[in-house]
Amino acid sequence: MKHARDTKVVIQIVTFNNAETIRACLRSVKNQKFKNYEPLVIDNASSDTTPAIVRSLGIRCLQNSTNVGYAAAHNLGFLASRSAYILTLNPDVQLRQDFLEKLMFEVARSPRSVGSAQPLLYRVDHMGDGSYIIDSAGLYMTPYRRQMLRYSGKDARALVLRKQDIFGPDGAAALYRRAMLEDIDLGQGVFDEDYFMHKEDVDVCWRAQLRGWRSIFVPNSVAYHIRTFRAGHRTHIDTNMRMLAIRNRYYLMTKNELPLLFIRDVLWIGMYDIAMFVYILCCEPKSVTAYRLFFESLSVLRMKRLLIQTRKRVGVRYMAQWFRWRYV
Repeated sequence: MKHARDTKVVIQIVTFNNAETIRACLRSVKNQKFKNYEPLVIDNASSDTTPAIVRSLGIRCLQNSTNVGYAAAHNLGFLASRSAYILTLNPDVQLRQDFLEKLMFEVARSPRSVGSAQPLLYRVDHMGDGSYIIDSAGLYMTPYRRQMLRYSGKDARALVLRKQDIFGPDGAAALYRRAMLEDIDLGQGVFDEDYFMHKEDVDVCWRAQLRGWRSIFVPNSVAYHIRTFRAGHRTHIDTNMRMLAIRNRYYLMTKNELPLLFIRDVLWIGMYDIAMFVYILCCEPKSVTAYRLFFESLSVLRMKRLLIQTRKRVGVRYMAQWFRWRYV
């Protein structure tokens, strides 16, 4: 365990009007058994009492004068520290006391090719609640290119969960090795700021896989998360967020897709996109803007794609394992 404690971690939390949850989140952070860490809050111009709560707990807070988005805020955090590891944490996540200790222990005894790690997140409705219903055990990708949460909605007591390789961590609580983040940076920030928010964590996972970095799931590192954006709850989400989710889907594929893998799955991708477009026309007309914004960004996306594809270290056979109907 001594080796695990030698590594400093910065826990980065991006906030925007999170007064209802941030106190419980930060108290769980401050209560960690693992002590070689520093919490850092990046506030995106909250109009509620979020910054005051953060200051009252004695935690460093970078305050933006405007809402620069989730991706840009985390990039500011990356530049403000030099830790070997960064944990991105949502303000509606509450950590068990041994969360960081167990997560860092597993990472410390893993090969250096492991660039990120995913804890076990249980889904709750309120901070302080208990649960055995899984919120996330990491990300996986379907053949139609929709990111999904492993074991989401399942009762953990009915499963045998084990440490294993995954596509990548869910940004709600994702541990990243700084060396990996620096390796996949295209020179404009680790998280692609053009996403603003949503799917930027998937983009990081995809780019990391293309560079040959591994990601692991650590089931004995546990936290609790209030998941607002999930299947079956789309109509309750802010209209701009719904639009960004659609636009950013095409950002993801344009930048990272391998042609032969796309050809393999083009039927599934096409059927999904047609169904989604019909739904938008009938039920969500404001999201049509996503298509215009995507086409307006094509020249920039192609430049990013060129950088990603010329730097990739793995091929189609390796990447194909992450785009499937079922996960293991």
